[in-house]
Amino acid sequence: MKRLILLSLICCILPSNLFSSNFFTTDETRKVQSQSEIQVISILNKAEKLRDSSYNQSVKIGKQALVLALETNNSNILASTYKSLGETYLRQGVFDSSEYYYREAIAQYKIVGDSLNIGKITGNIGILYRRTRKFNEALKQYYEALNIYKAVDYKDGTASVYLNIGGLHQTLGDFDRALDFYKYAQQIYEKLGNRKKLINIFINMGSLYSELKNPDQALSYRLRALDLNEETGNTQLKSTILLNIGESYFATNQPVKALGYLDQCEKLRIQLNDHWGMSKVFILKALAYEKINKNIKAEAYFKKSIQACIENQLFDDLKESYFFYSQFLEKRNHPKEAINYLKKYHFINDSLIAVFQNKAVKELTAKYESEQKEKELELLTQKSQIQNLEIGKKNSWIIILIIAMILGAVAIMVSLRINRLRADHKILNLRQKVLLTQMNPHFLFNSLTAIQSFILDKKNEEANNYLSRLASLVRGILENSREEFVPLRTELNTLKDYIGLQKLRFENEINYSFEIDQNIDQDQVLVPPMLAQPFVENALIHGMLRNNPHAKIQVKVSLSKNMDSVQFQIKDNGIGINEAKKSRTNTNHKSIATSIALDRVKIYNFKSAKKMNFEISDLKNNDPNQSGTQVTYSIPLHICES
Repeated sequence: MKRLILLSLICCILPSNLFSSNFFTTDETRKVQSQSEIQVISILNKAEKLRDSSYNQSVKIGKQALVLALETNNSNILASTYKSLGETYLRQGVFDSSEYYYREAIAQYKIVGDSLNIGKITGNIGILYRRTRKFNEALKQYYEALNIYKAVDYKDGTASVYLNIGGLHQTLGDFDRALDFYKYAQQIYEKLGNRKKLINIFINMGSLYSELKNPDQALSYRLRALDLNEETGNTQLKSTILLNIGESYFATNQPVKALGYLDQCEKLRIQLNDHWGMSKVFILKALAYEKINKNIKAEAYFKKSIQACIENQLFDDLKESYFFYSQFLEKRNHPKEAINYLKKYHFINDSLIAVFQNKAVKELTAKYESEQKEKELELLTQKSQIQNLEIGKKNSWIIILIIAMILGAVAIMVSLRINRLRADHKILNLRQKVLLTQMNPHFLFNSLTAIQSFILDKKNEEANNYLSRLASLVRGILENSREEFVPLRTELNTLKDYIGLQKLRFENEINYSFEIDQNIDQDQVLVPPMLAQPFVENALIHGMLRNNPHAKIQVKVSLSKNMDSVQFQIKDNGIGINEAKKSRTNTNHKSIATSIALDRVKIYNFKSAKKMNFEISDLKNNDPNQSGTQVTYSIPLHICES
């Protein structure tokens, strides 16, 4: 029960109003000249006001502003519009859309050099990562925002980051550190006289004391937060405070009082269309109704909670809903159904634990490797110092002996060099196989998550189809990883399986075509396995084909004019490599698949007298009306001898 409530209690500081008196400075206002720009600001102010009453209406109005903002060619206006949409989606709990618009806003703010707003958005992306349980990424974003705020001496922002870092540590169970950060934030807000932000401090302090099993102290802070919020009239915060007070009364065995506050919270969240927060209200109401023996209402709210969690993919809340509903059914003497929901609880719980264990292993591995490198560096330093002392004590006879030793060492080094070159050749062969066996873990994780989602949604046929395609692809990759070359037909079939699998996951009609030279015998011509797949993956992921309703990939295989090499051409109609590089720069993301492919080309060219040629070009460079990327590479012709 404690982990369930924690998700709804800790408050994250979101930015102040984006426009009117809060966002644009006087100088910025003077820059606004055109009627379109004035109209965009007016629409955004309207969208901001609607955010307290209806997220859907706020998004609708915000997208109207975006259409006009794109026409102004004004980076300040465009950045403000992206930022407004990002915040609305964040509050609504639509996190993928929120991050997309936030990233677009940062790109525009970088153009105009607005560090302060870059800091605000960076902090909000930290909140987004925290809500999606990417805690390491969230902490990185918080500290990046903190550095920006300190550089521009923005104390309000500094306090907000302290509050969010405290909330993250509280989520991870480090209560002492959480309390320290809350106090840092409280000191700054009290000096600034910012009563509105003190509300968030009281909300989080109430949550912390609830975690420490001190419900009376928790209730005291929450009631103080409610009184302060009446002065500011923030509807979103009020819904959070009402939920927290309801939890406190339930914890002190006062379910009727709890239901009174939870009813108010439910009405506000329906008004706000708050997808992310409704499941928490439903769980608490179900437990409260069960406490006063209104079992029909309790069961109805348990089912509402489960449905809300599945629709919004809130797996932590879904786990808790399954657990408490299982207990409810067991008490009502429905053992078969109780066992069924308990199995579902353990299935999700084991999945989440596996994710955290994997992260913990990676962190321990990184720490171990870092310590090992430090020890090696220390040993090298000690050896260097010893050698320097020995050199200072050498006499003429030792120098003569050293010369003789050097001559012998040179002879030994020449011999070792020859052996090393032979060993390097073997190592390159092994490295080629190791690189080939590397699959994108993110793709596998997303594939398994998609299968889990199909199962939870009872789409058994889709889940079975998806799993079969995935098994076929993995089997093909594992079989091919043992070979340096495979028939062209095998390579093309693996590529088709991969694209087909991605089509199922993205639920997007991705058109693709293969054009093979009729003079090529696909069973006799050999090519390195899985060399084309990374570039198709880049087209789908970084080329944004998954968001393109007219997505198309063309694969062309032909013989060179001299008939001595096979030429591959992979063309897509995505955003192009230049735009993709900008996007990766903004997100600090590197394409591991492409790096592996390029390493394989280098290894091949090192080993072989005949070289692979490789070229990546943006179609827009040749024709401004076109968009997309073209990858071209040639492989020396290999014919199967059998």
